[in-house]
Amino acid sequence: MPGVIESFVLLSLTAAGVSGAALGIGVTLVTAAIGIGLSVGLNFLASALFAPEQPKPEDVQTSVKNPTVSRQRHYGRVKTSGPWVFGESKAGQLHKVIALGTGELDAIEEIWVDDNIVTVNGAGNVTVSPYNGALRILTRMGLPTETHYSELTSAFPEWDSAHRGDGISSLYAYQRGVSADKISKVFPNLTQTLYRVVARASKVFNPSTGTTVWSDNAAAVIRDFMTHADAMRLPVDMMTTTEATAGWLAAYNVATENIARKAGGTEDRYRLWGSYRLDERPADVLSRMLQCCDGRIVPTPDGGVTLDVGAWEEPTVIIDEDAIVGFSEVSRGRDILTTANVIRATYLGVTHDYQATDADQWRDEDDVSLRGEIASDLSFNMAPSHGQARRLMKLAAYRANPSWVGTFQCNLKGLAAFGKRFVRVTYPLFGIDEVFEIGDFRFNIGEGGILTGVTIQVQSMPAEAYDWDAEAEEGTEPISETVTTDDTIPLPLNFSFIFDRITVGSTLVPFGIILFDLPPSEGLKVEARYKLQSASEWNVVPVGDDATEAQTPALSDGAIYEAQVRHVTITGRQGDWTASDTVTPVADGTAPGILTNVVGTGGVGEVALSWVSPNSPNFTAVNIRRNTINTEGSATLIRTEYGPASNSDSYIDTGLAAGNYYYWLKARNGSGVESASVATGLKVVT
Repeated sequence: MPGVIESFVLLSLTAAGVSGAALGIGVTLVTAAIGIGLSVGLNFLASALFAPEQPKPEDVQTSVKNPTVSRQRHYGRVKTSGPWVFGESKAGQLHKVIALGTGELDAIEEIWVDDNIVTVNGAGNVTVSPYNGALRILTRMGLPTETHYSELTSAFPEWDSAHRGDGISSLYAYQRGVSADKISKVFPNLTQTLYRVVARASKVFNPSTGTTVWSDNAAAVIRDFMTHADAMRLPVDMMTTTEATAGWLAAYNVATENIARKAGGTEDRYRLWGSYRLDERPADVLSRMLQCCDGRIVPTPDGGVTLDVGAWEEPTVIIDEDAIVGFSEVSRGRDILTTANVIRATYLGVTHDYQATDADQWRDEDDVSLRGEIASDLSFNMAPSHGQARRLMKLAAYRANPSWVGTFQCNLKGLAAFGKRFVRVTYPLFGIDEVFEIGDFRFNIGEGGILTGVTIQVQSMPAEAYDWDAEAEEGTEPISETVTTDDTIPLPLNFSFIFDRITVGSTLVPFGIILFDLPPSEGLKVEARYKLQSASEWNVVPVGDDATEAQTPALSDGAIYEAQVRHVTITGRQGDWTASDTVTPVADGTAPGILTNVVGTGGVGEVALSWVSPNSPNFTAVNIRRNTINTEGSATLIRTEYGPASNSDSYIDTGLAAGNYYYWLKARNGSGVESASVATGLKVVT
């Protein structure tokens, strides 16, 4: 049986000649209204509350070792990290498990290590530089019954198969040990290496298909949040009455409508991407969701609750002078303290590393010129596109500057406006005949708890507020800060390897000189090394501050050496070594005098050669070359004959076939430096 208020409403409507059916009113409507409260702000679970400052999207991208941090849950597409679940080193390897969020993810689309996107193979091994061979990453999607990381258990048996992390999406990173000269390049943050993922987050109920799948549709996300056990926990029955079901479907369809984009193509009207912490007030989370789809939660006449998202529709309810019994605060536009001519807002900048990003301001330049800037700041940090943010900013601009605002007291005919977003108000007393948006709806209760009427707070809202010209109104999205960074360390310039000599006692000893330019930055220093070309081990050469050369110890005369240089940062990060430059040091660069009295005599199967060595202190030997043609350049060295200076010496070249032969003789020093040659001319062998 209807209660007192319900009965009074029905009797009053009947007496007034208004049928409940005609107005969409009945016992169920009033019962729903009283069940929710006699003062029903259409955003009763959100915007009527004084909410604290919203968390920023980038807040979920940090990773901390904190056992008491609040859990987090995600919708749409997010870039996230999370608290450490496990973090230990063993045998020089670091093992870390990060809880990405509560509930099952639909997919992990990207994996980031510090500021680098990486790819992994089927075994989880990272396959891109500089991590290939040094890093393995495995993930779990957060199934109700998960699988433990057996790879972690093999290193830490106490982390056994009971450590599954049911219902928690996670990432396991296994940092292998790397050499000291690579650690600053591979893992510059050591144990604090940041791991993040870009993921398609929670699966939600799709009111269009009746299935639970991933979706970023605003209506599907809000419905899930209101009913989920880790969110508002409202009974699902409230969403599934006949009229509530129809309302959620209508909101879903509106949110998925195609809206033109300035860059071409379309996007869904209202999408929601973002996260919430489980220690937040549910009303605060719902509030920021509703802000990003111009949404409001409304009761339905059959006792349910549904969603109305911002889109224009011609009102079907008219509030006229027969329904209006009083008014207050009716005025042309808003008070100067509550108006605005500049709307500033942030949105989720997907190309700005999923961070809160300033949208292009919505400005009324004419009014700014007249009154100066009067700004209103808004947060649409779950709106994942600049276009969506700008559409919401346009609505905010119209709400900040309405033609009319006011509050009307109505008789019971005003109940027809219950649950509506738009009504037409015709009030000849003020010459009003236009569409208004209802901001608040209040039941008036008289003596004895009798419902006597309603009070509606309204502001004018024309259809053009919802029109959209992407080319003219989307504005200019901030330039993406996604740039190609080059963190390579440059090679030293003008590198070369030469040699010089010093006298030790009476002996010339060669040493190497490694030359290079000063580093291009004070944050770099030069390292140098050298070795015998045939050796495998390198020798480090000290390099002084502000030096442009470095010297090796003594080198072996006539051996081939190679050297390399590189830059190293002040933090120890090392660049690549240059290609080797080689040198063959010569201790004595002065050639001895030429040979004299050079004679060659042909014979049977041989040629006899004789000469007098020069009177040169550095003379050590004679190099003898032979050819079958009179060309020294292609002659072959057949003998190095050692002997003293100023000495007559000889050599017989035997075992020759009959023919013509030519010889060239050169004096040389201990370092192999030769004098000019002396030719014997043609010698005939028989």
